[in-house]
Amino acid sequence: MLPPRLSIVLPTLLHATQRSVATYIDFLRSSGPLHNPFAHNPTSGLDFFNGNYYVNIILGGKQYSVIIDTGSSDLWVAGSVPKANDTGVSTAIQYVIGAEAGPVKTAQLEVLGFTVPDQAFIEVPSRGDVRNGTGLIGLGPNTLSVIHNALNKQSSGDTPLDRIFRQNLTTPNYLTVLLNRPNDIAETYIGAMTIGEVLPQYSNISNQPKVPVLALQSNLSQDQHWLITLDSNGIIGPNGKAVNVKSNAIDAPTHNASQLVAGIDTGFTLPQVPSEVAYAMYSGAKGAKLKNLQSYNGDIWVIDCDAEVNVTFLIGGQSYHVHPLDTNRKGTDDDGNDICFGPFQPLIAGAEDSTYDMILGMAWLTNVYLLIDYGDFVDGTTNTDNPYIQLLPMTDPAAAHEEFVATRLNGKDSTSSRHNSGSGGAKGLFDKHKIPILATAASAAGAGALLL
Repeated sequence: MLPPRLSIVLPTLLHATQRSVATYIDFLRSSGPLHNPFAHNPTSGLDFFNGNYYVNIILGGKQYSVIIDTGSSDLWVAGSVPKANDTGVSTAIQYVIGAEAGPVKTAQLEVLGFTVPDQAFIEVPSRGDVRNGTGLIGLGPNTLSVIHNALNKQSSGDTPLDRIFRQNLTTPNYLTVLLNRPNDIAETYIGAMTIGEVLPQYSNISNQPKVPVLALQSNLSQDQHWLITLDSNGIIGPNGKAVNVKSNAIDAPTHNASQLVAGIDTGFTLPQVPSEVAYAMYSGAKGAKLKNLQSYNGDIWVIDCDAEVNVTFLIGGQSYHVHPLDTNRKGTDDDGNDICFGPFQPLIAGAEDSTYDMILGMAWLTNVYLLIDYGDFVDGTTNTDNPYIQLLPMTDPAAAHEEFVATRLNGKDSTSSRHNSGSGGAKGLFDKHKIPILATAASAAGAGALLL
């Protein structure tokens, strides 16, 4: 998680000094046993619990449910890991509030059908807010890893994905992630994650633009995330016009000032955007008020629940419409009163960084199918290709409008919004694939019962 990740379920902000994990975590509220119906399949369904997406792994022969996080690069789990070997090194991931720390150990890791015999991880003590059998798997570049640095950058401290790619030379060096929208009753697929293969239902992602990942200079390599640039003037606001904002990412590689630099982060619930972007999105919405709420750790736009906010991002020459259920979500204020708010939050204290302008977290990523090619970011690789990202649009504007009307307006369209999906848009994907992907009765029920 790029610093910091937000969820509206627990008022504890975490933020890594090495620009890694930063999150609200509430493992205790994950009710019921965590299942893993795809433990021996390279494609896995994701469980959604209270604002986090989890995949199950086997570490030392014991099953753990871990948050997937493209914004950090370390594996840590809570509780004693069987058959683990102690490296004699301890390390800590320091956050703005709180930290995760413990001995660095190694044990056999099984994830999505792949096995790493001696994967390095941090074993943290279980406690009230971090339940035994839970954890987090970082999917970011190796240079971001606290463990890798603690073990003097030896290959034994490489991240799980690095180890998998290097041990399985026939496996393509890419990861894909599909995040479902648990609060959308019309959605027909569940979340999924793959290593080295694409979900067949969405194979068209291979035809999407290859957006280069910005590689930071060597002196900033410990801050390397999955950074991309939007197109020039690449955010179209609710008024149909480009948002007027300039990039402030002075330490990112050279780019046009009209191109905002964005970090792609599956572990960050509320996207963090420049205040000008949040203002353009929400200031004209019905009932809009900018409030400073402790439970959101800073400013947040509060809007009426029936306010439809339509925004489109332009990346690699492709349009990515954001579902209005992702620009207007339900929550509570500091006093526990029900509110609706804009998840695209003005950058809060601690979220700013000189290498990017914004963090595109879950509320944005639910609108795309994501592929990350690690390229030559893999430690010791002979692959000289540059890393890149591909994004398949998953939200059709017209269908999204209809779903918003059904969900928030009791089926009566009182808005002036009218949308065209255009030819070849995401609507065709939904029409073709109105079946759950990798779903079981248990997984579908779990995803539907725990809503953000």
